[in-house]
Amino acid sequence: QVFILGFLGAPDGARRAAARPPPPAMVAPSVVVFSLKECPHCKRAKVLLDYLGLAYEDVSLTDYPEKRSDMLQLANRLTVPQIFVQGRHIGGAAELQELHDAGKLQERLDASPDDALSDPRLHRPDYPPKPVAALPEAPEEPKIAIGSESLEYPALVKLLIESINVKDVSHTFSTTKQCFTGKDLSDFLERRFQLKSHEDAVQVGSQLLHSGVFGPAEGATGFSEKGLFRFQVHEASFATALNLARKWCTEQGCVSDAVQNPMGLMKRLKGQLSKILSAHTDDNGMVDYVAMGEDPALLQYDLAVAELQLVNLVEMEPTTRRAFVINLYNAIVPHAFAKVGIANTDLSRVAFFDGVSYLLGQHSDVPLSLNELENGVLRGNRNAPFHLRQPLGSGSPHLAAVLDCDHRIHFALNCGAKSCPPVKWFTSEALDEELRVVAMAWAEQEDNVKLDLAAKTLWLSMIISWYSKDFGSSKVEIANTIMQHTRGEKHDQFKELLKGDFQLKHMKYDWSTNTRRSHEFKGRNLRSNGIIGHLCTPLRSRF
Repeated sequence: QVFILGFLGAPDGARRAAARPPPPAMVAPSVVVFSLKECPHCKRAKVLLDYLGLAYEDVSLTDYPEKRSDMLQLANRLTVPQIFVQGRHIGGAAELQELHDAGKLQERLDASPDDALSDPRLHRPDYPPKPVAALPEAPEEPKIAIGSESLEYPALVKLLIESINVKDVSHTFSTTKQCFTGKDLSDFLERRFQLKSHEDAVQVGSQLLHSGVFGPAEGATGFSEKGLFRFQVHEASFATALNLARKWCTEQGCVSDAVQNPMGLMKRLKGQLSKILSAHTDDNGMVDYVAMGEDPALLQYDLAVAELQLVNLVEMEPTTRRAFVINLYNAIVPHAFAKVGIANTDLSRVAFFDGVSYLLGQHSDVPLSLNELENGVLRGNRNAPFHLRQPLGSGSPHLAAVLDCDHRIHFALNCGAKSCPPVKWFTSEALDEELRVVAMAWAEQEDNVKLDLAAKTLWLSMIISWYSKDFGSSKVEIANTIMQHTRGEKHDQFKELLKGDFQLKHMKYDWSTNTRRSHEFKGRNLRSNGIIGHLCTPLRSRF
């Protein structure tokens, strides 16, 4: 929401607010504000209420995160602030400003209280706030000593990839991509760290190999000056798992112990990724994924997401697992856009979602692709559209993580296309309400759900066609499933439509993305999972 308030050089709305004499303070708060402490829109709304002398009850979701579920039930919105006047929902900060500018706020305040004003969900709990668990900090980096210097792993990796001559080496019948020779490395180490001898440099190179900084690009497993090697951060571009820029656990041990708070870790990583995305997003919301891929901050993110190698989905409670996987999926897509490019054809989209993966679980060497996360874990291991077999085979170590299918995940997963739902953050504490709200928001959009009563036709997003099994076995069942997420006039239209026979049709899917500049994904070196050889139907980008 956009809400502007100021007193020096203020816009017209704020000047009008300052010009009016504030009404007397109310004896009892008829205004309730659901807020977060660090939310700028919440602060601006409260500044206006304070200036007007209006007493209000601040239900802080920072202090009482458990009240988020109540807010969702009462407001049917995910954002803050959410403001209620006399028990009636008016919206957020922008709507509060509009009511005041139009001179209608006092009218709302003078109205008789709604019964909802006495609803306990609309008020602060009668107990003090519980201590808020801080997001888990990034683990302390072990120091790597070379000569007289001691560097943290990320700093050393950055130094090496900026200094070593990485190139493609051609052979008679093949080419080794993005590699360097052992001699190039040892020469650099001896010179840069002023080592006593070249033999010392070779020994350091061997230690860095065993530390997982780089690995063999081909052939031998040990370090030699004649061998070809590839930095682990570059190896991730050739592997299926994008979070393998660093091996979190090597033969020398793990960087940190098991992840105790996977949702906290995921939220920290999301914040890190959001900052990088924001730095490369223009005023029109378009992203320069080429510049993002070249940003040194993305290298730090590549190294940070390696910690997810310790996350074990099976050990999570099912609701937490569902929320975690949705958030993870929505973070992998933009990460992949920056690292491997954007797929622009039907077949390359299949390869993208079958191939782009993360490695989860310390004791598993089998990564989970976007397809496997969605169709395997979240959809009850159901076949993805146009695939011949289940995503997770009988021998998969991830079968125990499979969840029952909740059709509302399709309103939460963002595959990068403009027809996908917007990205939201989902919590384990309020997941059911959050999914209910995003389903309702999705169904309200005419691009997703449209009824033509005169033509007796129901138009739905192509998502419903591709994943029809999740919504019902007939057009009537599908219509009833979608209807439960509608309200008002659209809900009434569904009731009228379902009184007789009707046609079910699907709208064209918008494959365009928010890219201003990007590389094209070619599907090279990424696995594919049993797709049909000839595809004559346009495919959605989320498989």
